[in-house]
Amino acid sequence: MVCNQERRSVLRNGSTLLTCSAPHLNTVAFSIVLPFVPESTPGVYHFVEHMFFERAGKMRAKQINAAMNANGSEIMGYTAVNYMCFNFMCRKEVFSSQISLLFSMLNQREYGEEEFEKVLPVVRNEIFEYEFYDTRAGDILRDLWFDSRYISSVLGSASVLERVSLEELSEAREKLFNKDVCMFLAGAFSEDDVHKIEDTFGQMLLTERDNTPAREEEKETREFNRRGRGREMQVLVTYHIDHADRELKMAAHWLRSALFDGLDATFFRFFGDHGFQFYSVDGNYNIRGDELVFSYLAHIEKKEMKEFTALIDEFEEAAEKTDFLSLVRPYLYDNAVLLLDNPERLCSHYVDTWADLSKAVTLGEETDFCGAFTNETLAKCWREITSSLRRIFYIGK
Repeated sequence: MVCNQERRSVLRNGSTLLTCSAPHLNTVAFSIVLPFVPESTPGVYHFVEHMFFERAGKMRAKQINAAMNANGSEIMGYTAVNYMCFNFMCRKEVFSSQISLLFSMLNQREYGEEEFEKVLPVVRNEIFEYEFYDTRAGDILRDLWFDSRYISSVLGSASVLERVSLEELSEAREKLFNKDVCMFLAGAFSEDDVHKIEDTFGQMLLTERDNTPAREEEKETREFNRRGRGREMQVLVTYHIDHADRELKMAAHWLRSALFDGLDATFFRFFGDHGFQFYSVDGNYNIRGDELVFSYLAHIEKKEMKEFTALIDEFEEAAEKTDFLSLVRPYLYDNAVLLLDNPERLCSHYVDTWADLSKAVTLGEETDFCGAFTNETLAKCWREITSSLRRIFYIGK
């Protein structure tokens, strides 16, 4: 797919700006990715994310919220294990005002006890909500990374964060602003809007990101694992590739979709033919650098455990014969053009692709690459996954 509206540039401070112009629309979307190496106290970066919403120059939280309301657009933020993201969508008439507000928030450097005391209860509540629900499968997936810097909770511990100093928060904030910062702009923006970004975010002082190597640690390779007891169970099957190349990273989304999305997916057809009536399965993958963990999670009863486990190898072999292109191409390739008319979803897609590949990739580059996929190529990628370290977890309730 050729997309002449896309442009990628490097701003004077070393950050990257990827734009996709759609002047026929009435909306504009913007996302900024702030990468970091997660070596600080767990939860500190998430804490900093909330601090950004408390102060922006002379403005405080109430004034910041009032400014968003005046623009009819809410600025959203979230923290992942190795990056922070802020984004918004607005009418093109208020983009300049909204980008100025976001810049003012992110450019804020000084915080005091007042902001700390406001954020701490919010963070405590998020930690409580997370721990209230059964998150064992997610916790297992997080613990699998060979690089232990990625296994800690993004939220951290409330008792630890109560003792975090303002100096540590400030240090973490500064590490966010490095030359790997990426910005994504889509929709009905003007050239003046681009200049606005260049004159604000392009002027921010950025440092080199500390890309320290992964630690040398013992790698857990036990194939079968059990968590809890009970008649109702979840079975979590994981595959761990520690040297994934670009092709496999690009193919992972296609494989997940073909194998696990919708009742026509290979998983449902295969296990349906063998007497299992699944109505949902959680197929997933995550990438950290060159580490890739591909997984699927399904509900079974304890009495079905042996029968299900015996079918896993057979499912892997049967999945190689999937007609991947017929299941996936209409959704992930042919429908990619729909993103050009939805700036918010396009920016979100840019961020997701950045998270997988650690670089800004245009939609045109992505679709050109994936457009060359064949069933044979995707089957080869699936064999690469299934020949990697496989682990099976039984989570009882």
